Amino acid sequence: MTVTDRMDFFDALVRYETDLWNAAERELQSETHMGLGTLQALRVIASHAPVARVNEVSRDLGITIGAASKFVDRLERDGLAARAPHPDDRRSSLVTLTQTGERARREGEGVLVRSLERLVGDVDLTAATTLLTRLQARLGTLAEGDAS
Repeated sequence: MTVTDRMDFFDALVRYETDLWNAAERELQSETHMGLGTLQALRVIASHAPVARVNEVSRDLGITIGAASKFVDRLERDGLAARAPHPDDRRSSLVTLTQTGERARREGEGVLVRSLERLVGDVDLTAATTLLTRLQARLGTLAEGDAS
C-alpha cells in the first residue's frame, strides 16, 4: 500500500465521519432539538443502567472526567438525568436517566435510526462495524504500547 493509498483512506474516513455526523445531527436537532452529543451521553447512561458513574460517561465518550462531570451537570439541569451520591464511594456519584431523559433517548434513537437508514443506505453495517471495531482495538493496543 502506498503513502497516497493510506492518506486517501484517512482523508475519506475523516471526511465521511464529519459529513455523517453533521447530516445526522441536523436531522436529530430538527426533530428533537437535541444534539448527537446529548443523545450519545443518554445512551451511555442507559447502557450502564440501573446507574452509571461519571467515570463511565468519561470513558465511553472519550472525554475527560471534568468534561463528563460538566456534561452530566447539563443533563441534570435539563431534567434528563439525576445524580445521587455513591453509597460506597464518597468521591463518586451515580447517574440515572429521568423519565424525560429515557423518553428523549428513545425518541432520539428512533430519529437517528431513520436518518442512518436514509444516509447510509444498504451498506452492510455489520461488516462496517466489525472493521471499525478492529481498527479501534488496534489503536487501543498501540496506545497502550505508547504508555509503557
